[in-house]
Amino acid sequence: MRIITRAAVALAGAATLGLGLVAVPATAAELGDDLVVDFGNTTFKAGSWGEGVTATVEEVPEEVETLTVAIGSMGENGGGLVDEAEVVQQEDGSWVGTVRPSDEYPPVAPNADGWPKYTASVGYQYEDEAGETQYVNESIELTITEGVSVTGPEEATVAELAAGIPLQFAGFNSGEVVTGDIRFFNEDTGEEESIGDFETEPLGQDGAGEGVLTITGASVGQQFRVVASGEAGTVNYYVRVVEGGDAPEEPPAPEQPGPEQPRKPERVDTGA
Repeated sequence: MRIITRAAVALAGAATLGLGLVAVPATAAELGDDLVVDFGNTTFKAGSWGEGVTATVEEVPEEVETLTVAIGSMGENGGGLVDEAEVVQQEDGSWVGTVRPSDEYPPVAPNADGWPKYTASVGYQYEDEAGETQYVNESIELTITEGVSVTGPEEATVAELAAGIPLQFAGFNSGEVVTGDIRFFNEDTGEEESIGDFETEPLGQDGAGEGVLTITGASVGQQFRVVASGEAGTVNYYVRVVEGGDAPEEPPAPEQPGPEQPRKPERVDTGA
């Protein structure tokens, strides 16, 4: 019995020693060290950013004053920043920040070639001893699953748009009405302009349906964006106006000083 008692005491001493070793503070992070980031949720359904991406960073060099969390996208022809937010230091010493892009720019499920791709990243910049700017960045690829969608032809002639082009809606909630508006890029102002809103008939039980997009007064070279929103999310559809032999001849415009400007579309009709 005494041997067992002594062994127990010895083990208790070892446990105490072990706890003492664990309590020794770790080496503080230094400028240039890799960031250790927990990005939280990294999977989203096409059409909705949900609650966004929340990044948590445990150790940040004392010299760093600003951290940024960002979502970027990359397509076959390039990419860019979707949105960004500041990562703020908390009372417990950790840094936390959430970025949630606008519903106007929802995530899109990748096509057969894997585009587009989305990434979330956290980083900061600093000057090294030589005065050069250095960047520290930690990123992760986001997963976008199938969700809401609006599909149709990528290109249409003036005549086809005037007659109406078919659109397919899918991934929405059963029987819901999809609403939104149609916009075009005005090269003179460098901004998008809304030319009208729309509302579909109730979609089918499977959340799918068809509609017709009708635009009169379009000009070759213009691009239109349909922003469609439902309870399950928001999605964009783009169509570009191209030349076509079937375009009806228009009467000559009255003489005016200066070059004639492209006309703003006069009417938009959509329905399911």
